[in-house]
Amino acid sequence: MFTGIIESVGQITSLNSKQGDFEIEIKYEPLCLNDVSLGDSISVNGICLTVKKFNKNFIYFDLSNETISRISELKVGELVNLESSLRMNSKISGHFVFGHIDGIAKLTKNDIKSRSEEWTVKPPKKLMKYISEKGSIAINGVSLTVNSVNESTFKINLIPFTLEHTTLKNFDIGNKMNIEVDMLARYVETIIKKS
Repeated sequence: MFTGIIESVGQITSLNSKQGDFEIEIKYEPLCLNDVSLGDSISVNGICLTVKKFNKNFIYFDLSNETISRISELKVGELVNLESSLRMNSKISGHFVFGHIDGIAKLTKNDIKSRSEEWTVKPPKKLMKYISEKGSIAINGVSLTVNSVNESTFKINLIPFTLEHTTLKNFDIGNKMNIEVDMLARYVETIIKKS
């Protein structure tokens, strides 16, 4: 489990197919990503991955075909958001992010407002019922607040700090992103269905 508060930005340096699955190598800053150990869960662009090996500058994960089929395309050279898993004695500055990608959304509009940006995002239609005004959403692992919602899109605001410390500053219109809806909305739906 994570909070959606990005600790570091890494770079994909290798993506290799291995017996039907994939191994990903990411260059990272050890001082920014605290206490990495074998078997740790790390959020990589919002995807919960398990550390299989690491050294001073590189960290390695396996990705199954199932994972690859549900996320936006990963490319060598791409910058990725990184976050260590939540510790029970840590403060929660974002919201509970599980690292289970619900779908791939697309940036359809970007309004520059002073130093901030207001994005219009189009998610898969089936996810719209889980997205509510002033609710939480994770985009490429970043915890964000939903400004407003209409029938097929929602808007979010990106403040200068978020843009400076995440990969979201590199996004252009039409770019795709991993999204995870707020798990509380899923639980509410389940409870209502069972009532």
